[in-house]
Amino acid sequence: MGPARQALREATHDIHERLDKAAVLQPLVRPDITAAEYRKALSVLYGFHAPVERALDGDGVRLGLLRDDLSVLGANPDALPEMTGLPPLDSAAARLAARYVLDGSAHGGRAMLPGISRALGYDANRGARFLASDGLDMMGAWKALMVRLEEDLVDSDSRAVACGTAVALFGALESWAAGYGQPD
Repeated sequence: MGPARQALREATHDIHERLDKAAVLQPLVRPDITAAEYRKALSVLYGFHAPVERALDGDGVRLGLLRDDLSVLGANPDALPEMTGLPPLDSAAARLAARYVLDGSAHGGRAMLPGISRALGYDANRGARFLASDGLDMMGAWKALMVRLEEDLVDSDSRAVACGTAVALFGALESWAAGYGQPD
């Protein structure tokens, strides 16, 4: 593992651990997850991913999968609230950090997929396309991102910007999830 990836991993470790325990997201790893909990968790993720992808001018493919899943679950993505107050993504280092956060979440989603399939019957073809990253080469994208991190974040200043941005994005998601996770 190169110095840029190591720095990002260390910087985000604690907040990543807290997010894994966020009340609204935690059901994603429980065998007794309900359809309502799943819909709420995906709604939270949509409210985070949509503005970040727009800020990155991303291709939005995974976001499209998430929209499809929400529709299958009976939610209208266009009516869902979205997070505001993103950290600035106005430098190459900050945009790489945002990609690190978003693409890293794809790997977590794939790990959650078997449990969602067992509990709710959704899979890569219907209802869990976002978690499966259906039809996408996320491993190839991740490897390419790791190369870019090491090529582009060679100095301590750029690594500091990337680490600060990644922590700020995780922090924004943590706050968003906490607010969204209030009882219905």
